[in-house]
Amino acid sequence: MSKKEKENEKSEFSKLMKLHEISDIREDINLVLEGQYRYAYEAMIDAYNAGLYVGLVGPVGCGKTALCRKFAYDLNREFYWVTFSDLVRPATLIGSFDPTLVFKYGFSADSYIPGPFTLAALKGGIFLANELNRGDEYVLNSMLDAMEEGRLYIPQLKTWLKVQGEFYVIAAMNPSELKGTRKLPSAIKDRIKVWIHLDYPPRSLEQKIMVANCPEYQLSAMTQEKIIELMIAIREDPMVEKPPSLRTSIGLARFVSQRAQRLNTSVDNKLIAECARLIIPDSIELRPGRNVNNFLKKILTNVVGVA
Repeated sequence: MSKKEKENEKSEFSKLMKLHEISDIREDINLVLEGQYRYAYEAMIDAYNAGLYVGLVGPVGCGKTALCRKFAYDLNREFYWVTFSDLVRPATLIGSFDPTLVFKYGFSADSYIPGPFTLAALKGGIFLANELNRGDEYVLNSMLDAMEEGRLYIPQLKTWLKVQGEFYVIAAMNPSELKGTRKLPSAIKDRIKVWIHLDYPPRSLEQKIMVANCPEYQLSAMTQEKIIELMIAIREDPMVEKPPSLRTSIGLARFVSQRAQRLNTSVDNKLIAECARLIIPDSIELRPGRNVNNFLKKILTNVVGVA
């Protein structure tokens, strides 16, 4: 690279960073680092120190994103992510011109809005490629040069920018047998060297996670046990295609507790069933042809004795 090209690269980088400084919002990560999460976290640290990218594989809502957030924040790094789908295009990752700014500044760095992948690459952040195996191969290929060569091409600006050395990519994806997933392109898969498989945590650990995320409520042992029992019963039922996530058990616990407070009553099976009917139907997906109301009636009767 010539001296002039290096100067241009530095200039473009400075413009982008000056225009798009963001304050990193640090969230409290109430993730209980026990069992599979402790194992995964330590493996991620080892992979990071070895300069190897990580892939996390597990069902929807088993804690992959929370684990990645904690990983990034513990390293004191800014955290960026994109959830892949058929709607995600290269510009979603890399960035694009803002039409309103183009009128004022023309097609220059002043009117260019970098995407989250670009921001992570140029600021040395952690980028989570969430549900990577739902993305189109054409889109995934736009990450290759930054991951392998340490440089990122901005097609709209017709320039290459140097990736900061601390830039790191984590891929999270659902098991390949789930609906909507694709086989990963070999070029992308080859750049991910450490694969960690997660599942929904065992009963005792999910109970700890649920309690940790409801610090303002006093959850009775009965409430905790019934909610976890309900989640496990749904996940193990063969009619369920998309089971409830950890967020569902946390949400149900919070909703039950809040409603009990408002009504100035204790939590019982009837209240749990009432709240479950408002949360669970849209938190799960059943196999084609199954009726969610009939399914929920059966599950609630079996677990809490109230339909």
